[in-house]
Amino acid sequence: MAKHKIPKNRSLEDMFKGVKEEITFETADWDDEPAAKPRVVQKPAKKQTASDFRKQFFTEDLQEKVGSLLLEIKMAYYKDGVGDISLEVVKDGRNVVIKTGPKTSKKTR
Repeated sequence: MAKHKIPKNRSLEDMFKGVKEEITFETADWDDEPAAKPRVVQKPAKKQTASDFRKQFFTEDLQEKVGSLLLEIKMAYYKDGVGDISLEVVKDGRNVVIKTGPKTSKKTR
């Protein structure tokens, strides 16, 4: 048996020189047929409730600021000997005011 020497480091053009590709259904060019467009499934839009509309104004940053201020107020009441506080939200013209005070028990009335 004869040994065949296999050339190394050849380019693709050199390796496939003289080879004619037979056209089959796998290699045929399908330019004449319209390409199937992938169907985009639209997700139904989440319906916003009244609660969602109200929450959009109270952003995460604003919640953080209000929460830290309320914590400071609660700690001041705690230092004065008041355990629980009550919060009341009041509209004053175009301003929103949060009123704080010691929580009163309804049993003592």
